[in-house]
Amino acid sequence: MASSRPKYLKPGEKVALKLSVERLDLIVDNVLIDEHILAVIHAARVRDGVATIRCTLDDLDELAGCVSAQAKHTKDKKLRHKLDAISDEIDRLNLTYAQDTPPITAAPRLTLVQKSQPARTLNSSNHEPKPADTAGDSKPRK
Repeated sequence: MASSRPKYLKPGEKVALKLSVERLDLIVDNVLIDEHILAVIHAARVRDGVATIRCTLDDLDELAGCVSAQAKHTKDKKLRHKLDAISDEIDRLNLTYAQDTPPITAAPRLTLVQKSQPARTLNSSNHEPKPADTAGDSKPRK
């Protein structure tokens, strides 16, 4: 089962979509897709009847949208069912990834710093604190 937290990808990083050659042919033959996505599909590696399509998340989103739109608009129920299944498969893969940076999970720790007060010394005669002499006082000394 896929984890509930998505794997974060850098922009432009590619993921692998694996579809049977039969499903891939169904897409190419029945779905109106952009030339760029078609080129990505044609660059797929095929092994043992399974095509591995390396594409970005943006490409994956676009492909899922095209397949889903065709499924909604077709009158052929069998084709609709097959395209819906392909769209669901693409969506499941898409949900396992996220683009950009992960969200901050914990708030940054802030430290409260109190404003410093002038240093105080004890008056030797009555042990009461008195303000320390500071340079730059505005009162003239006598």
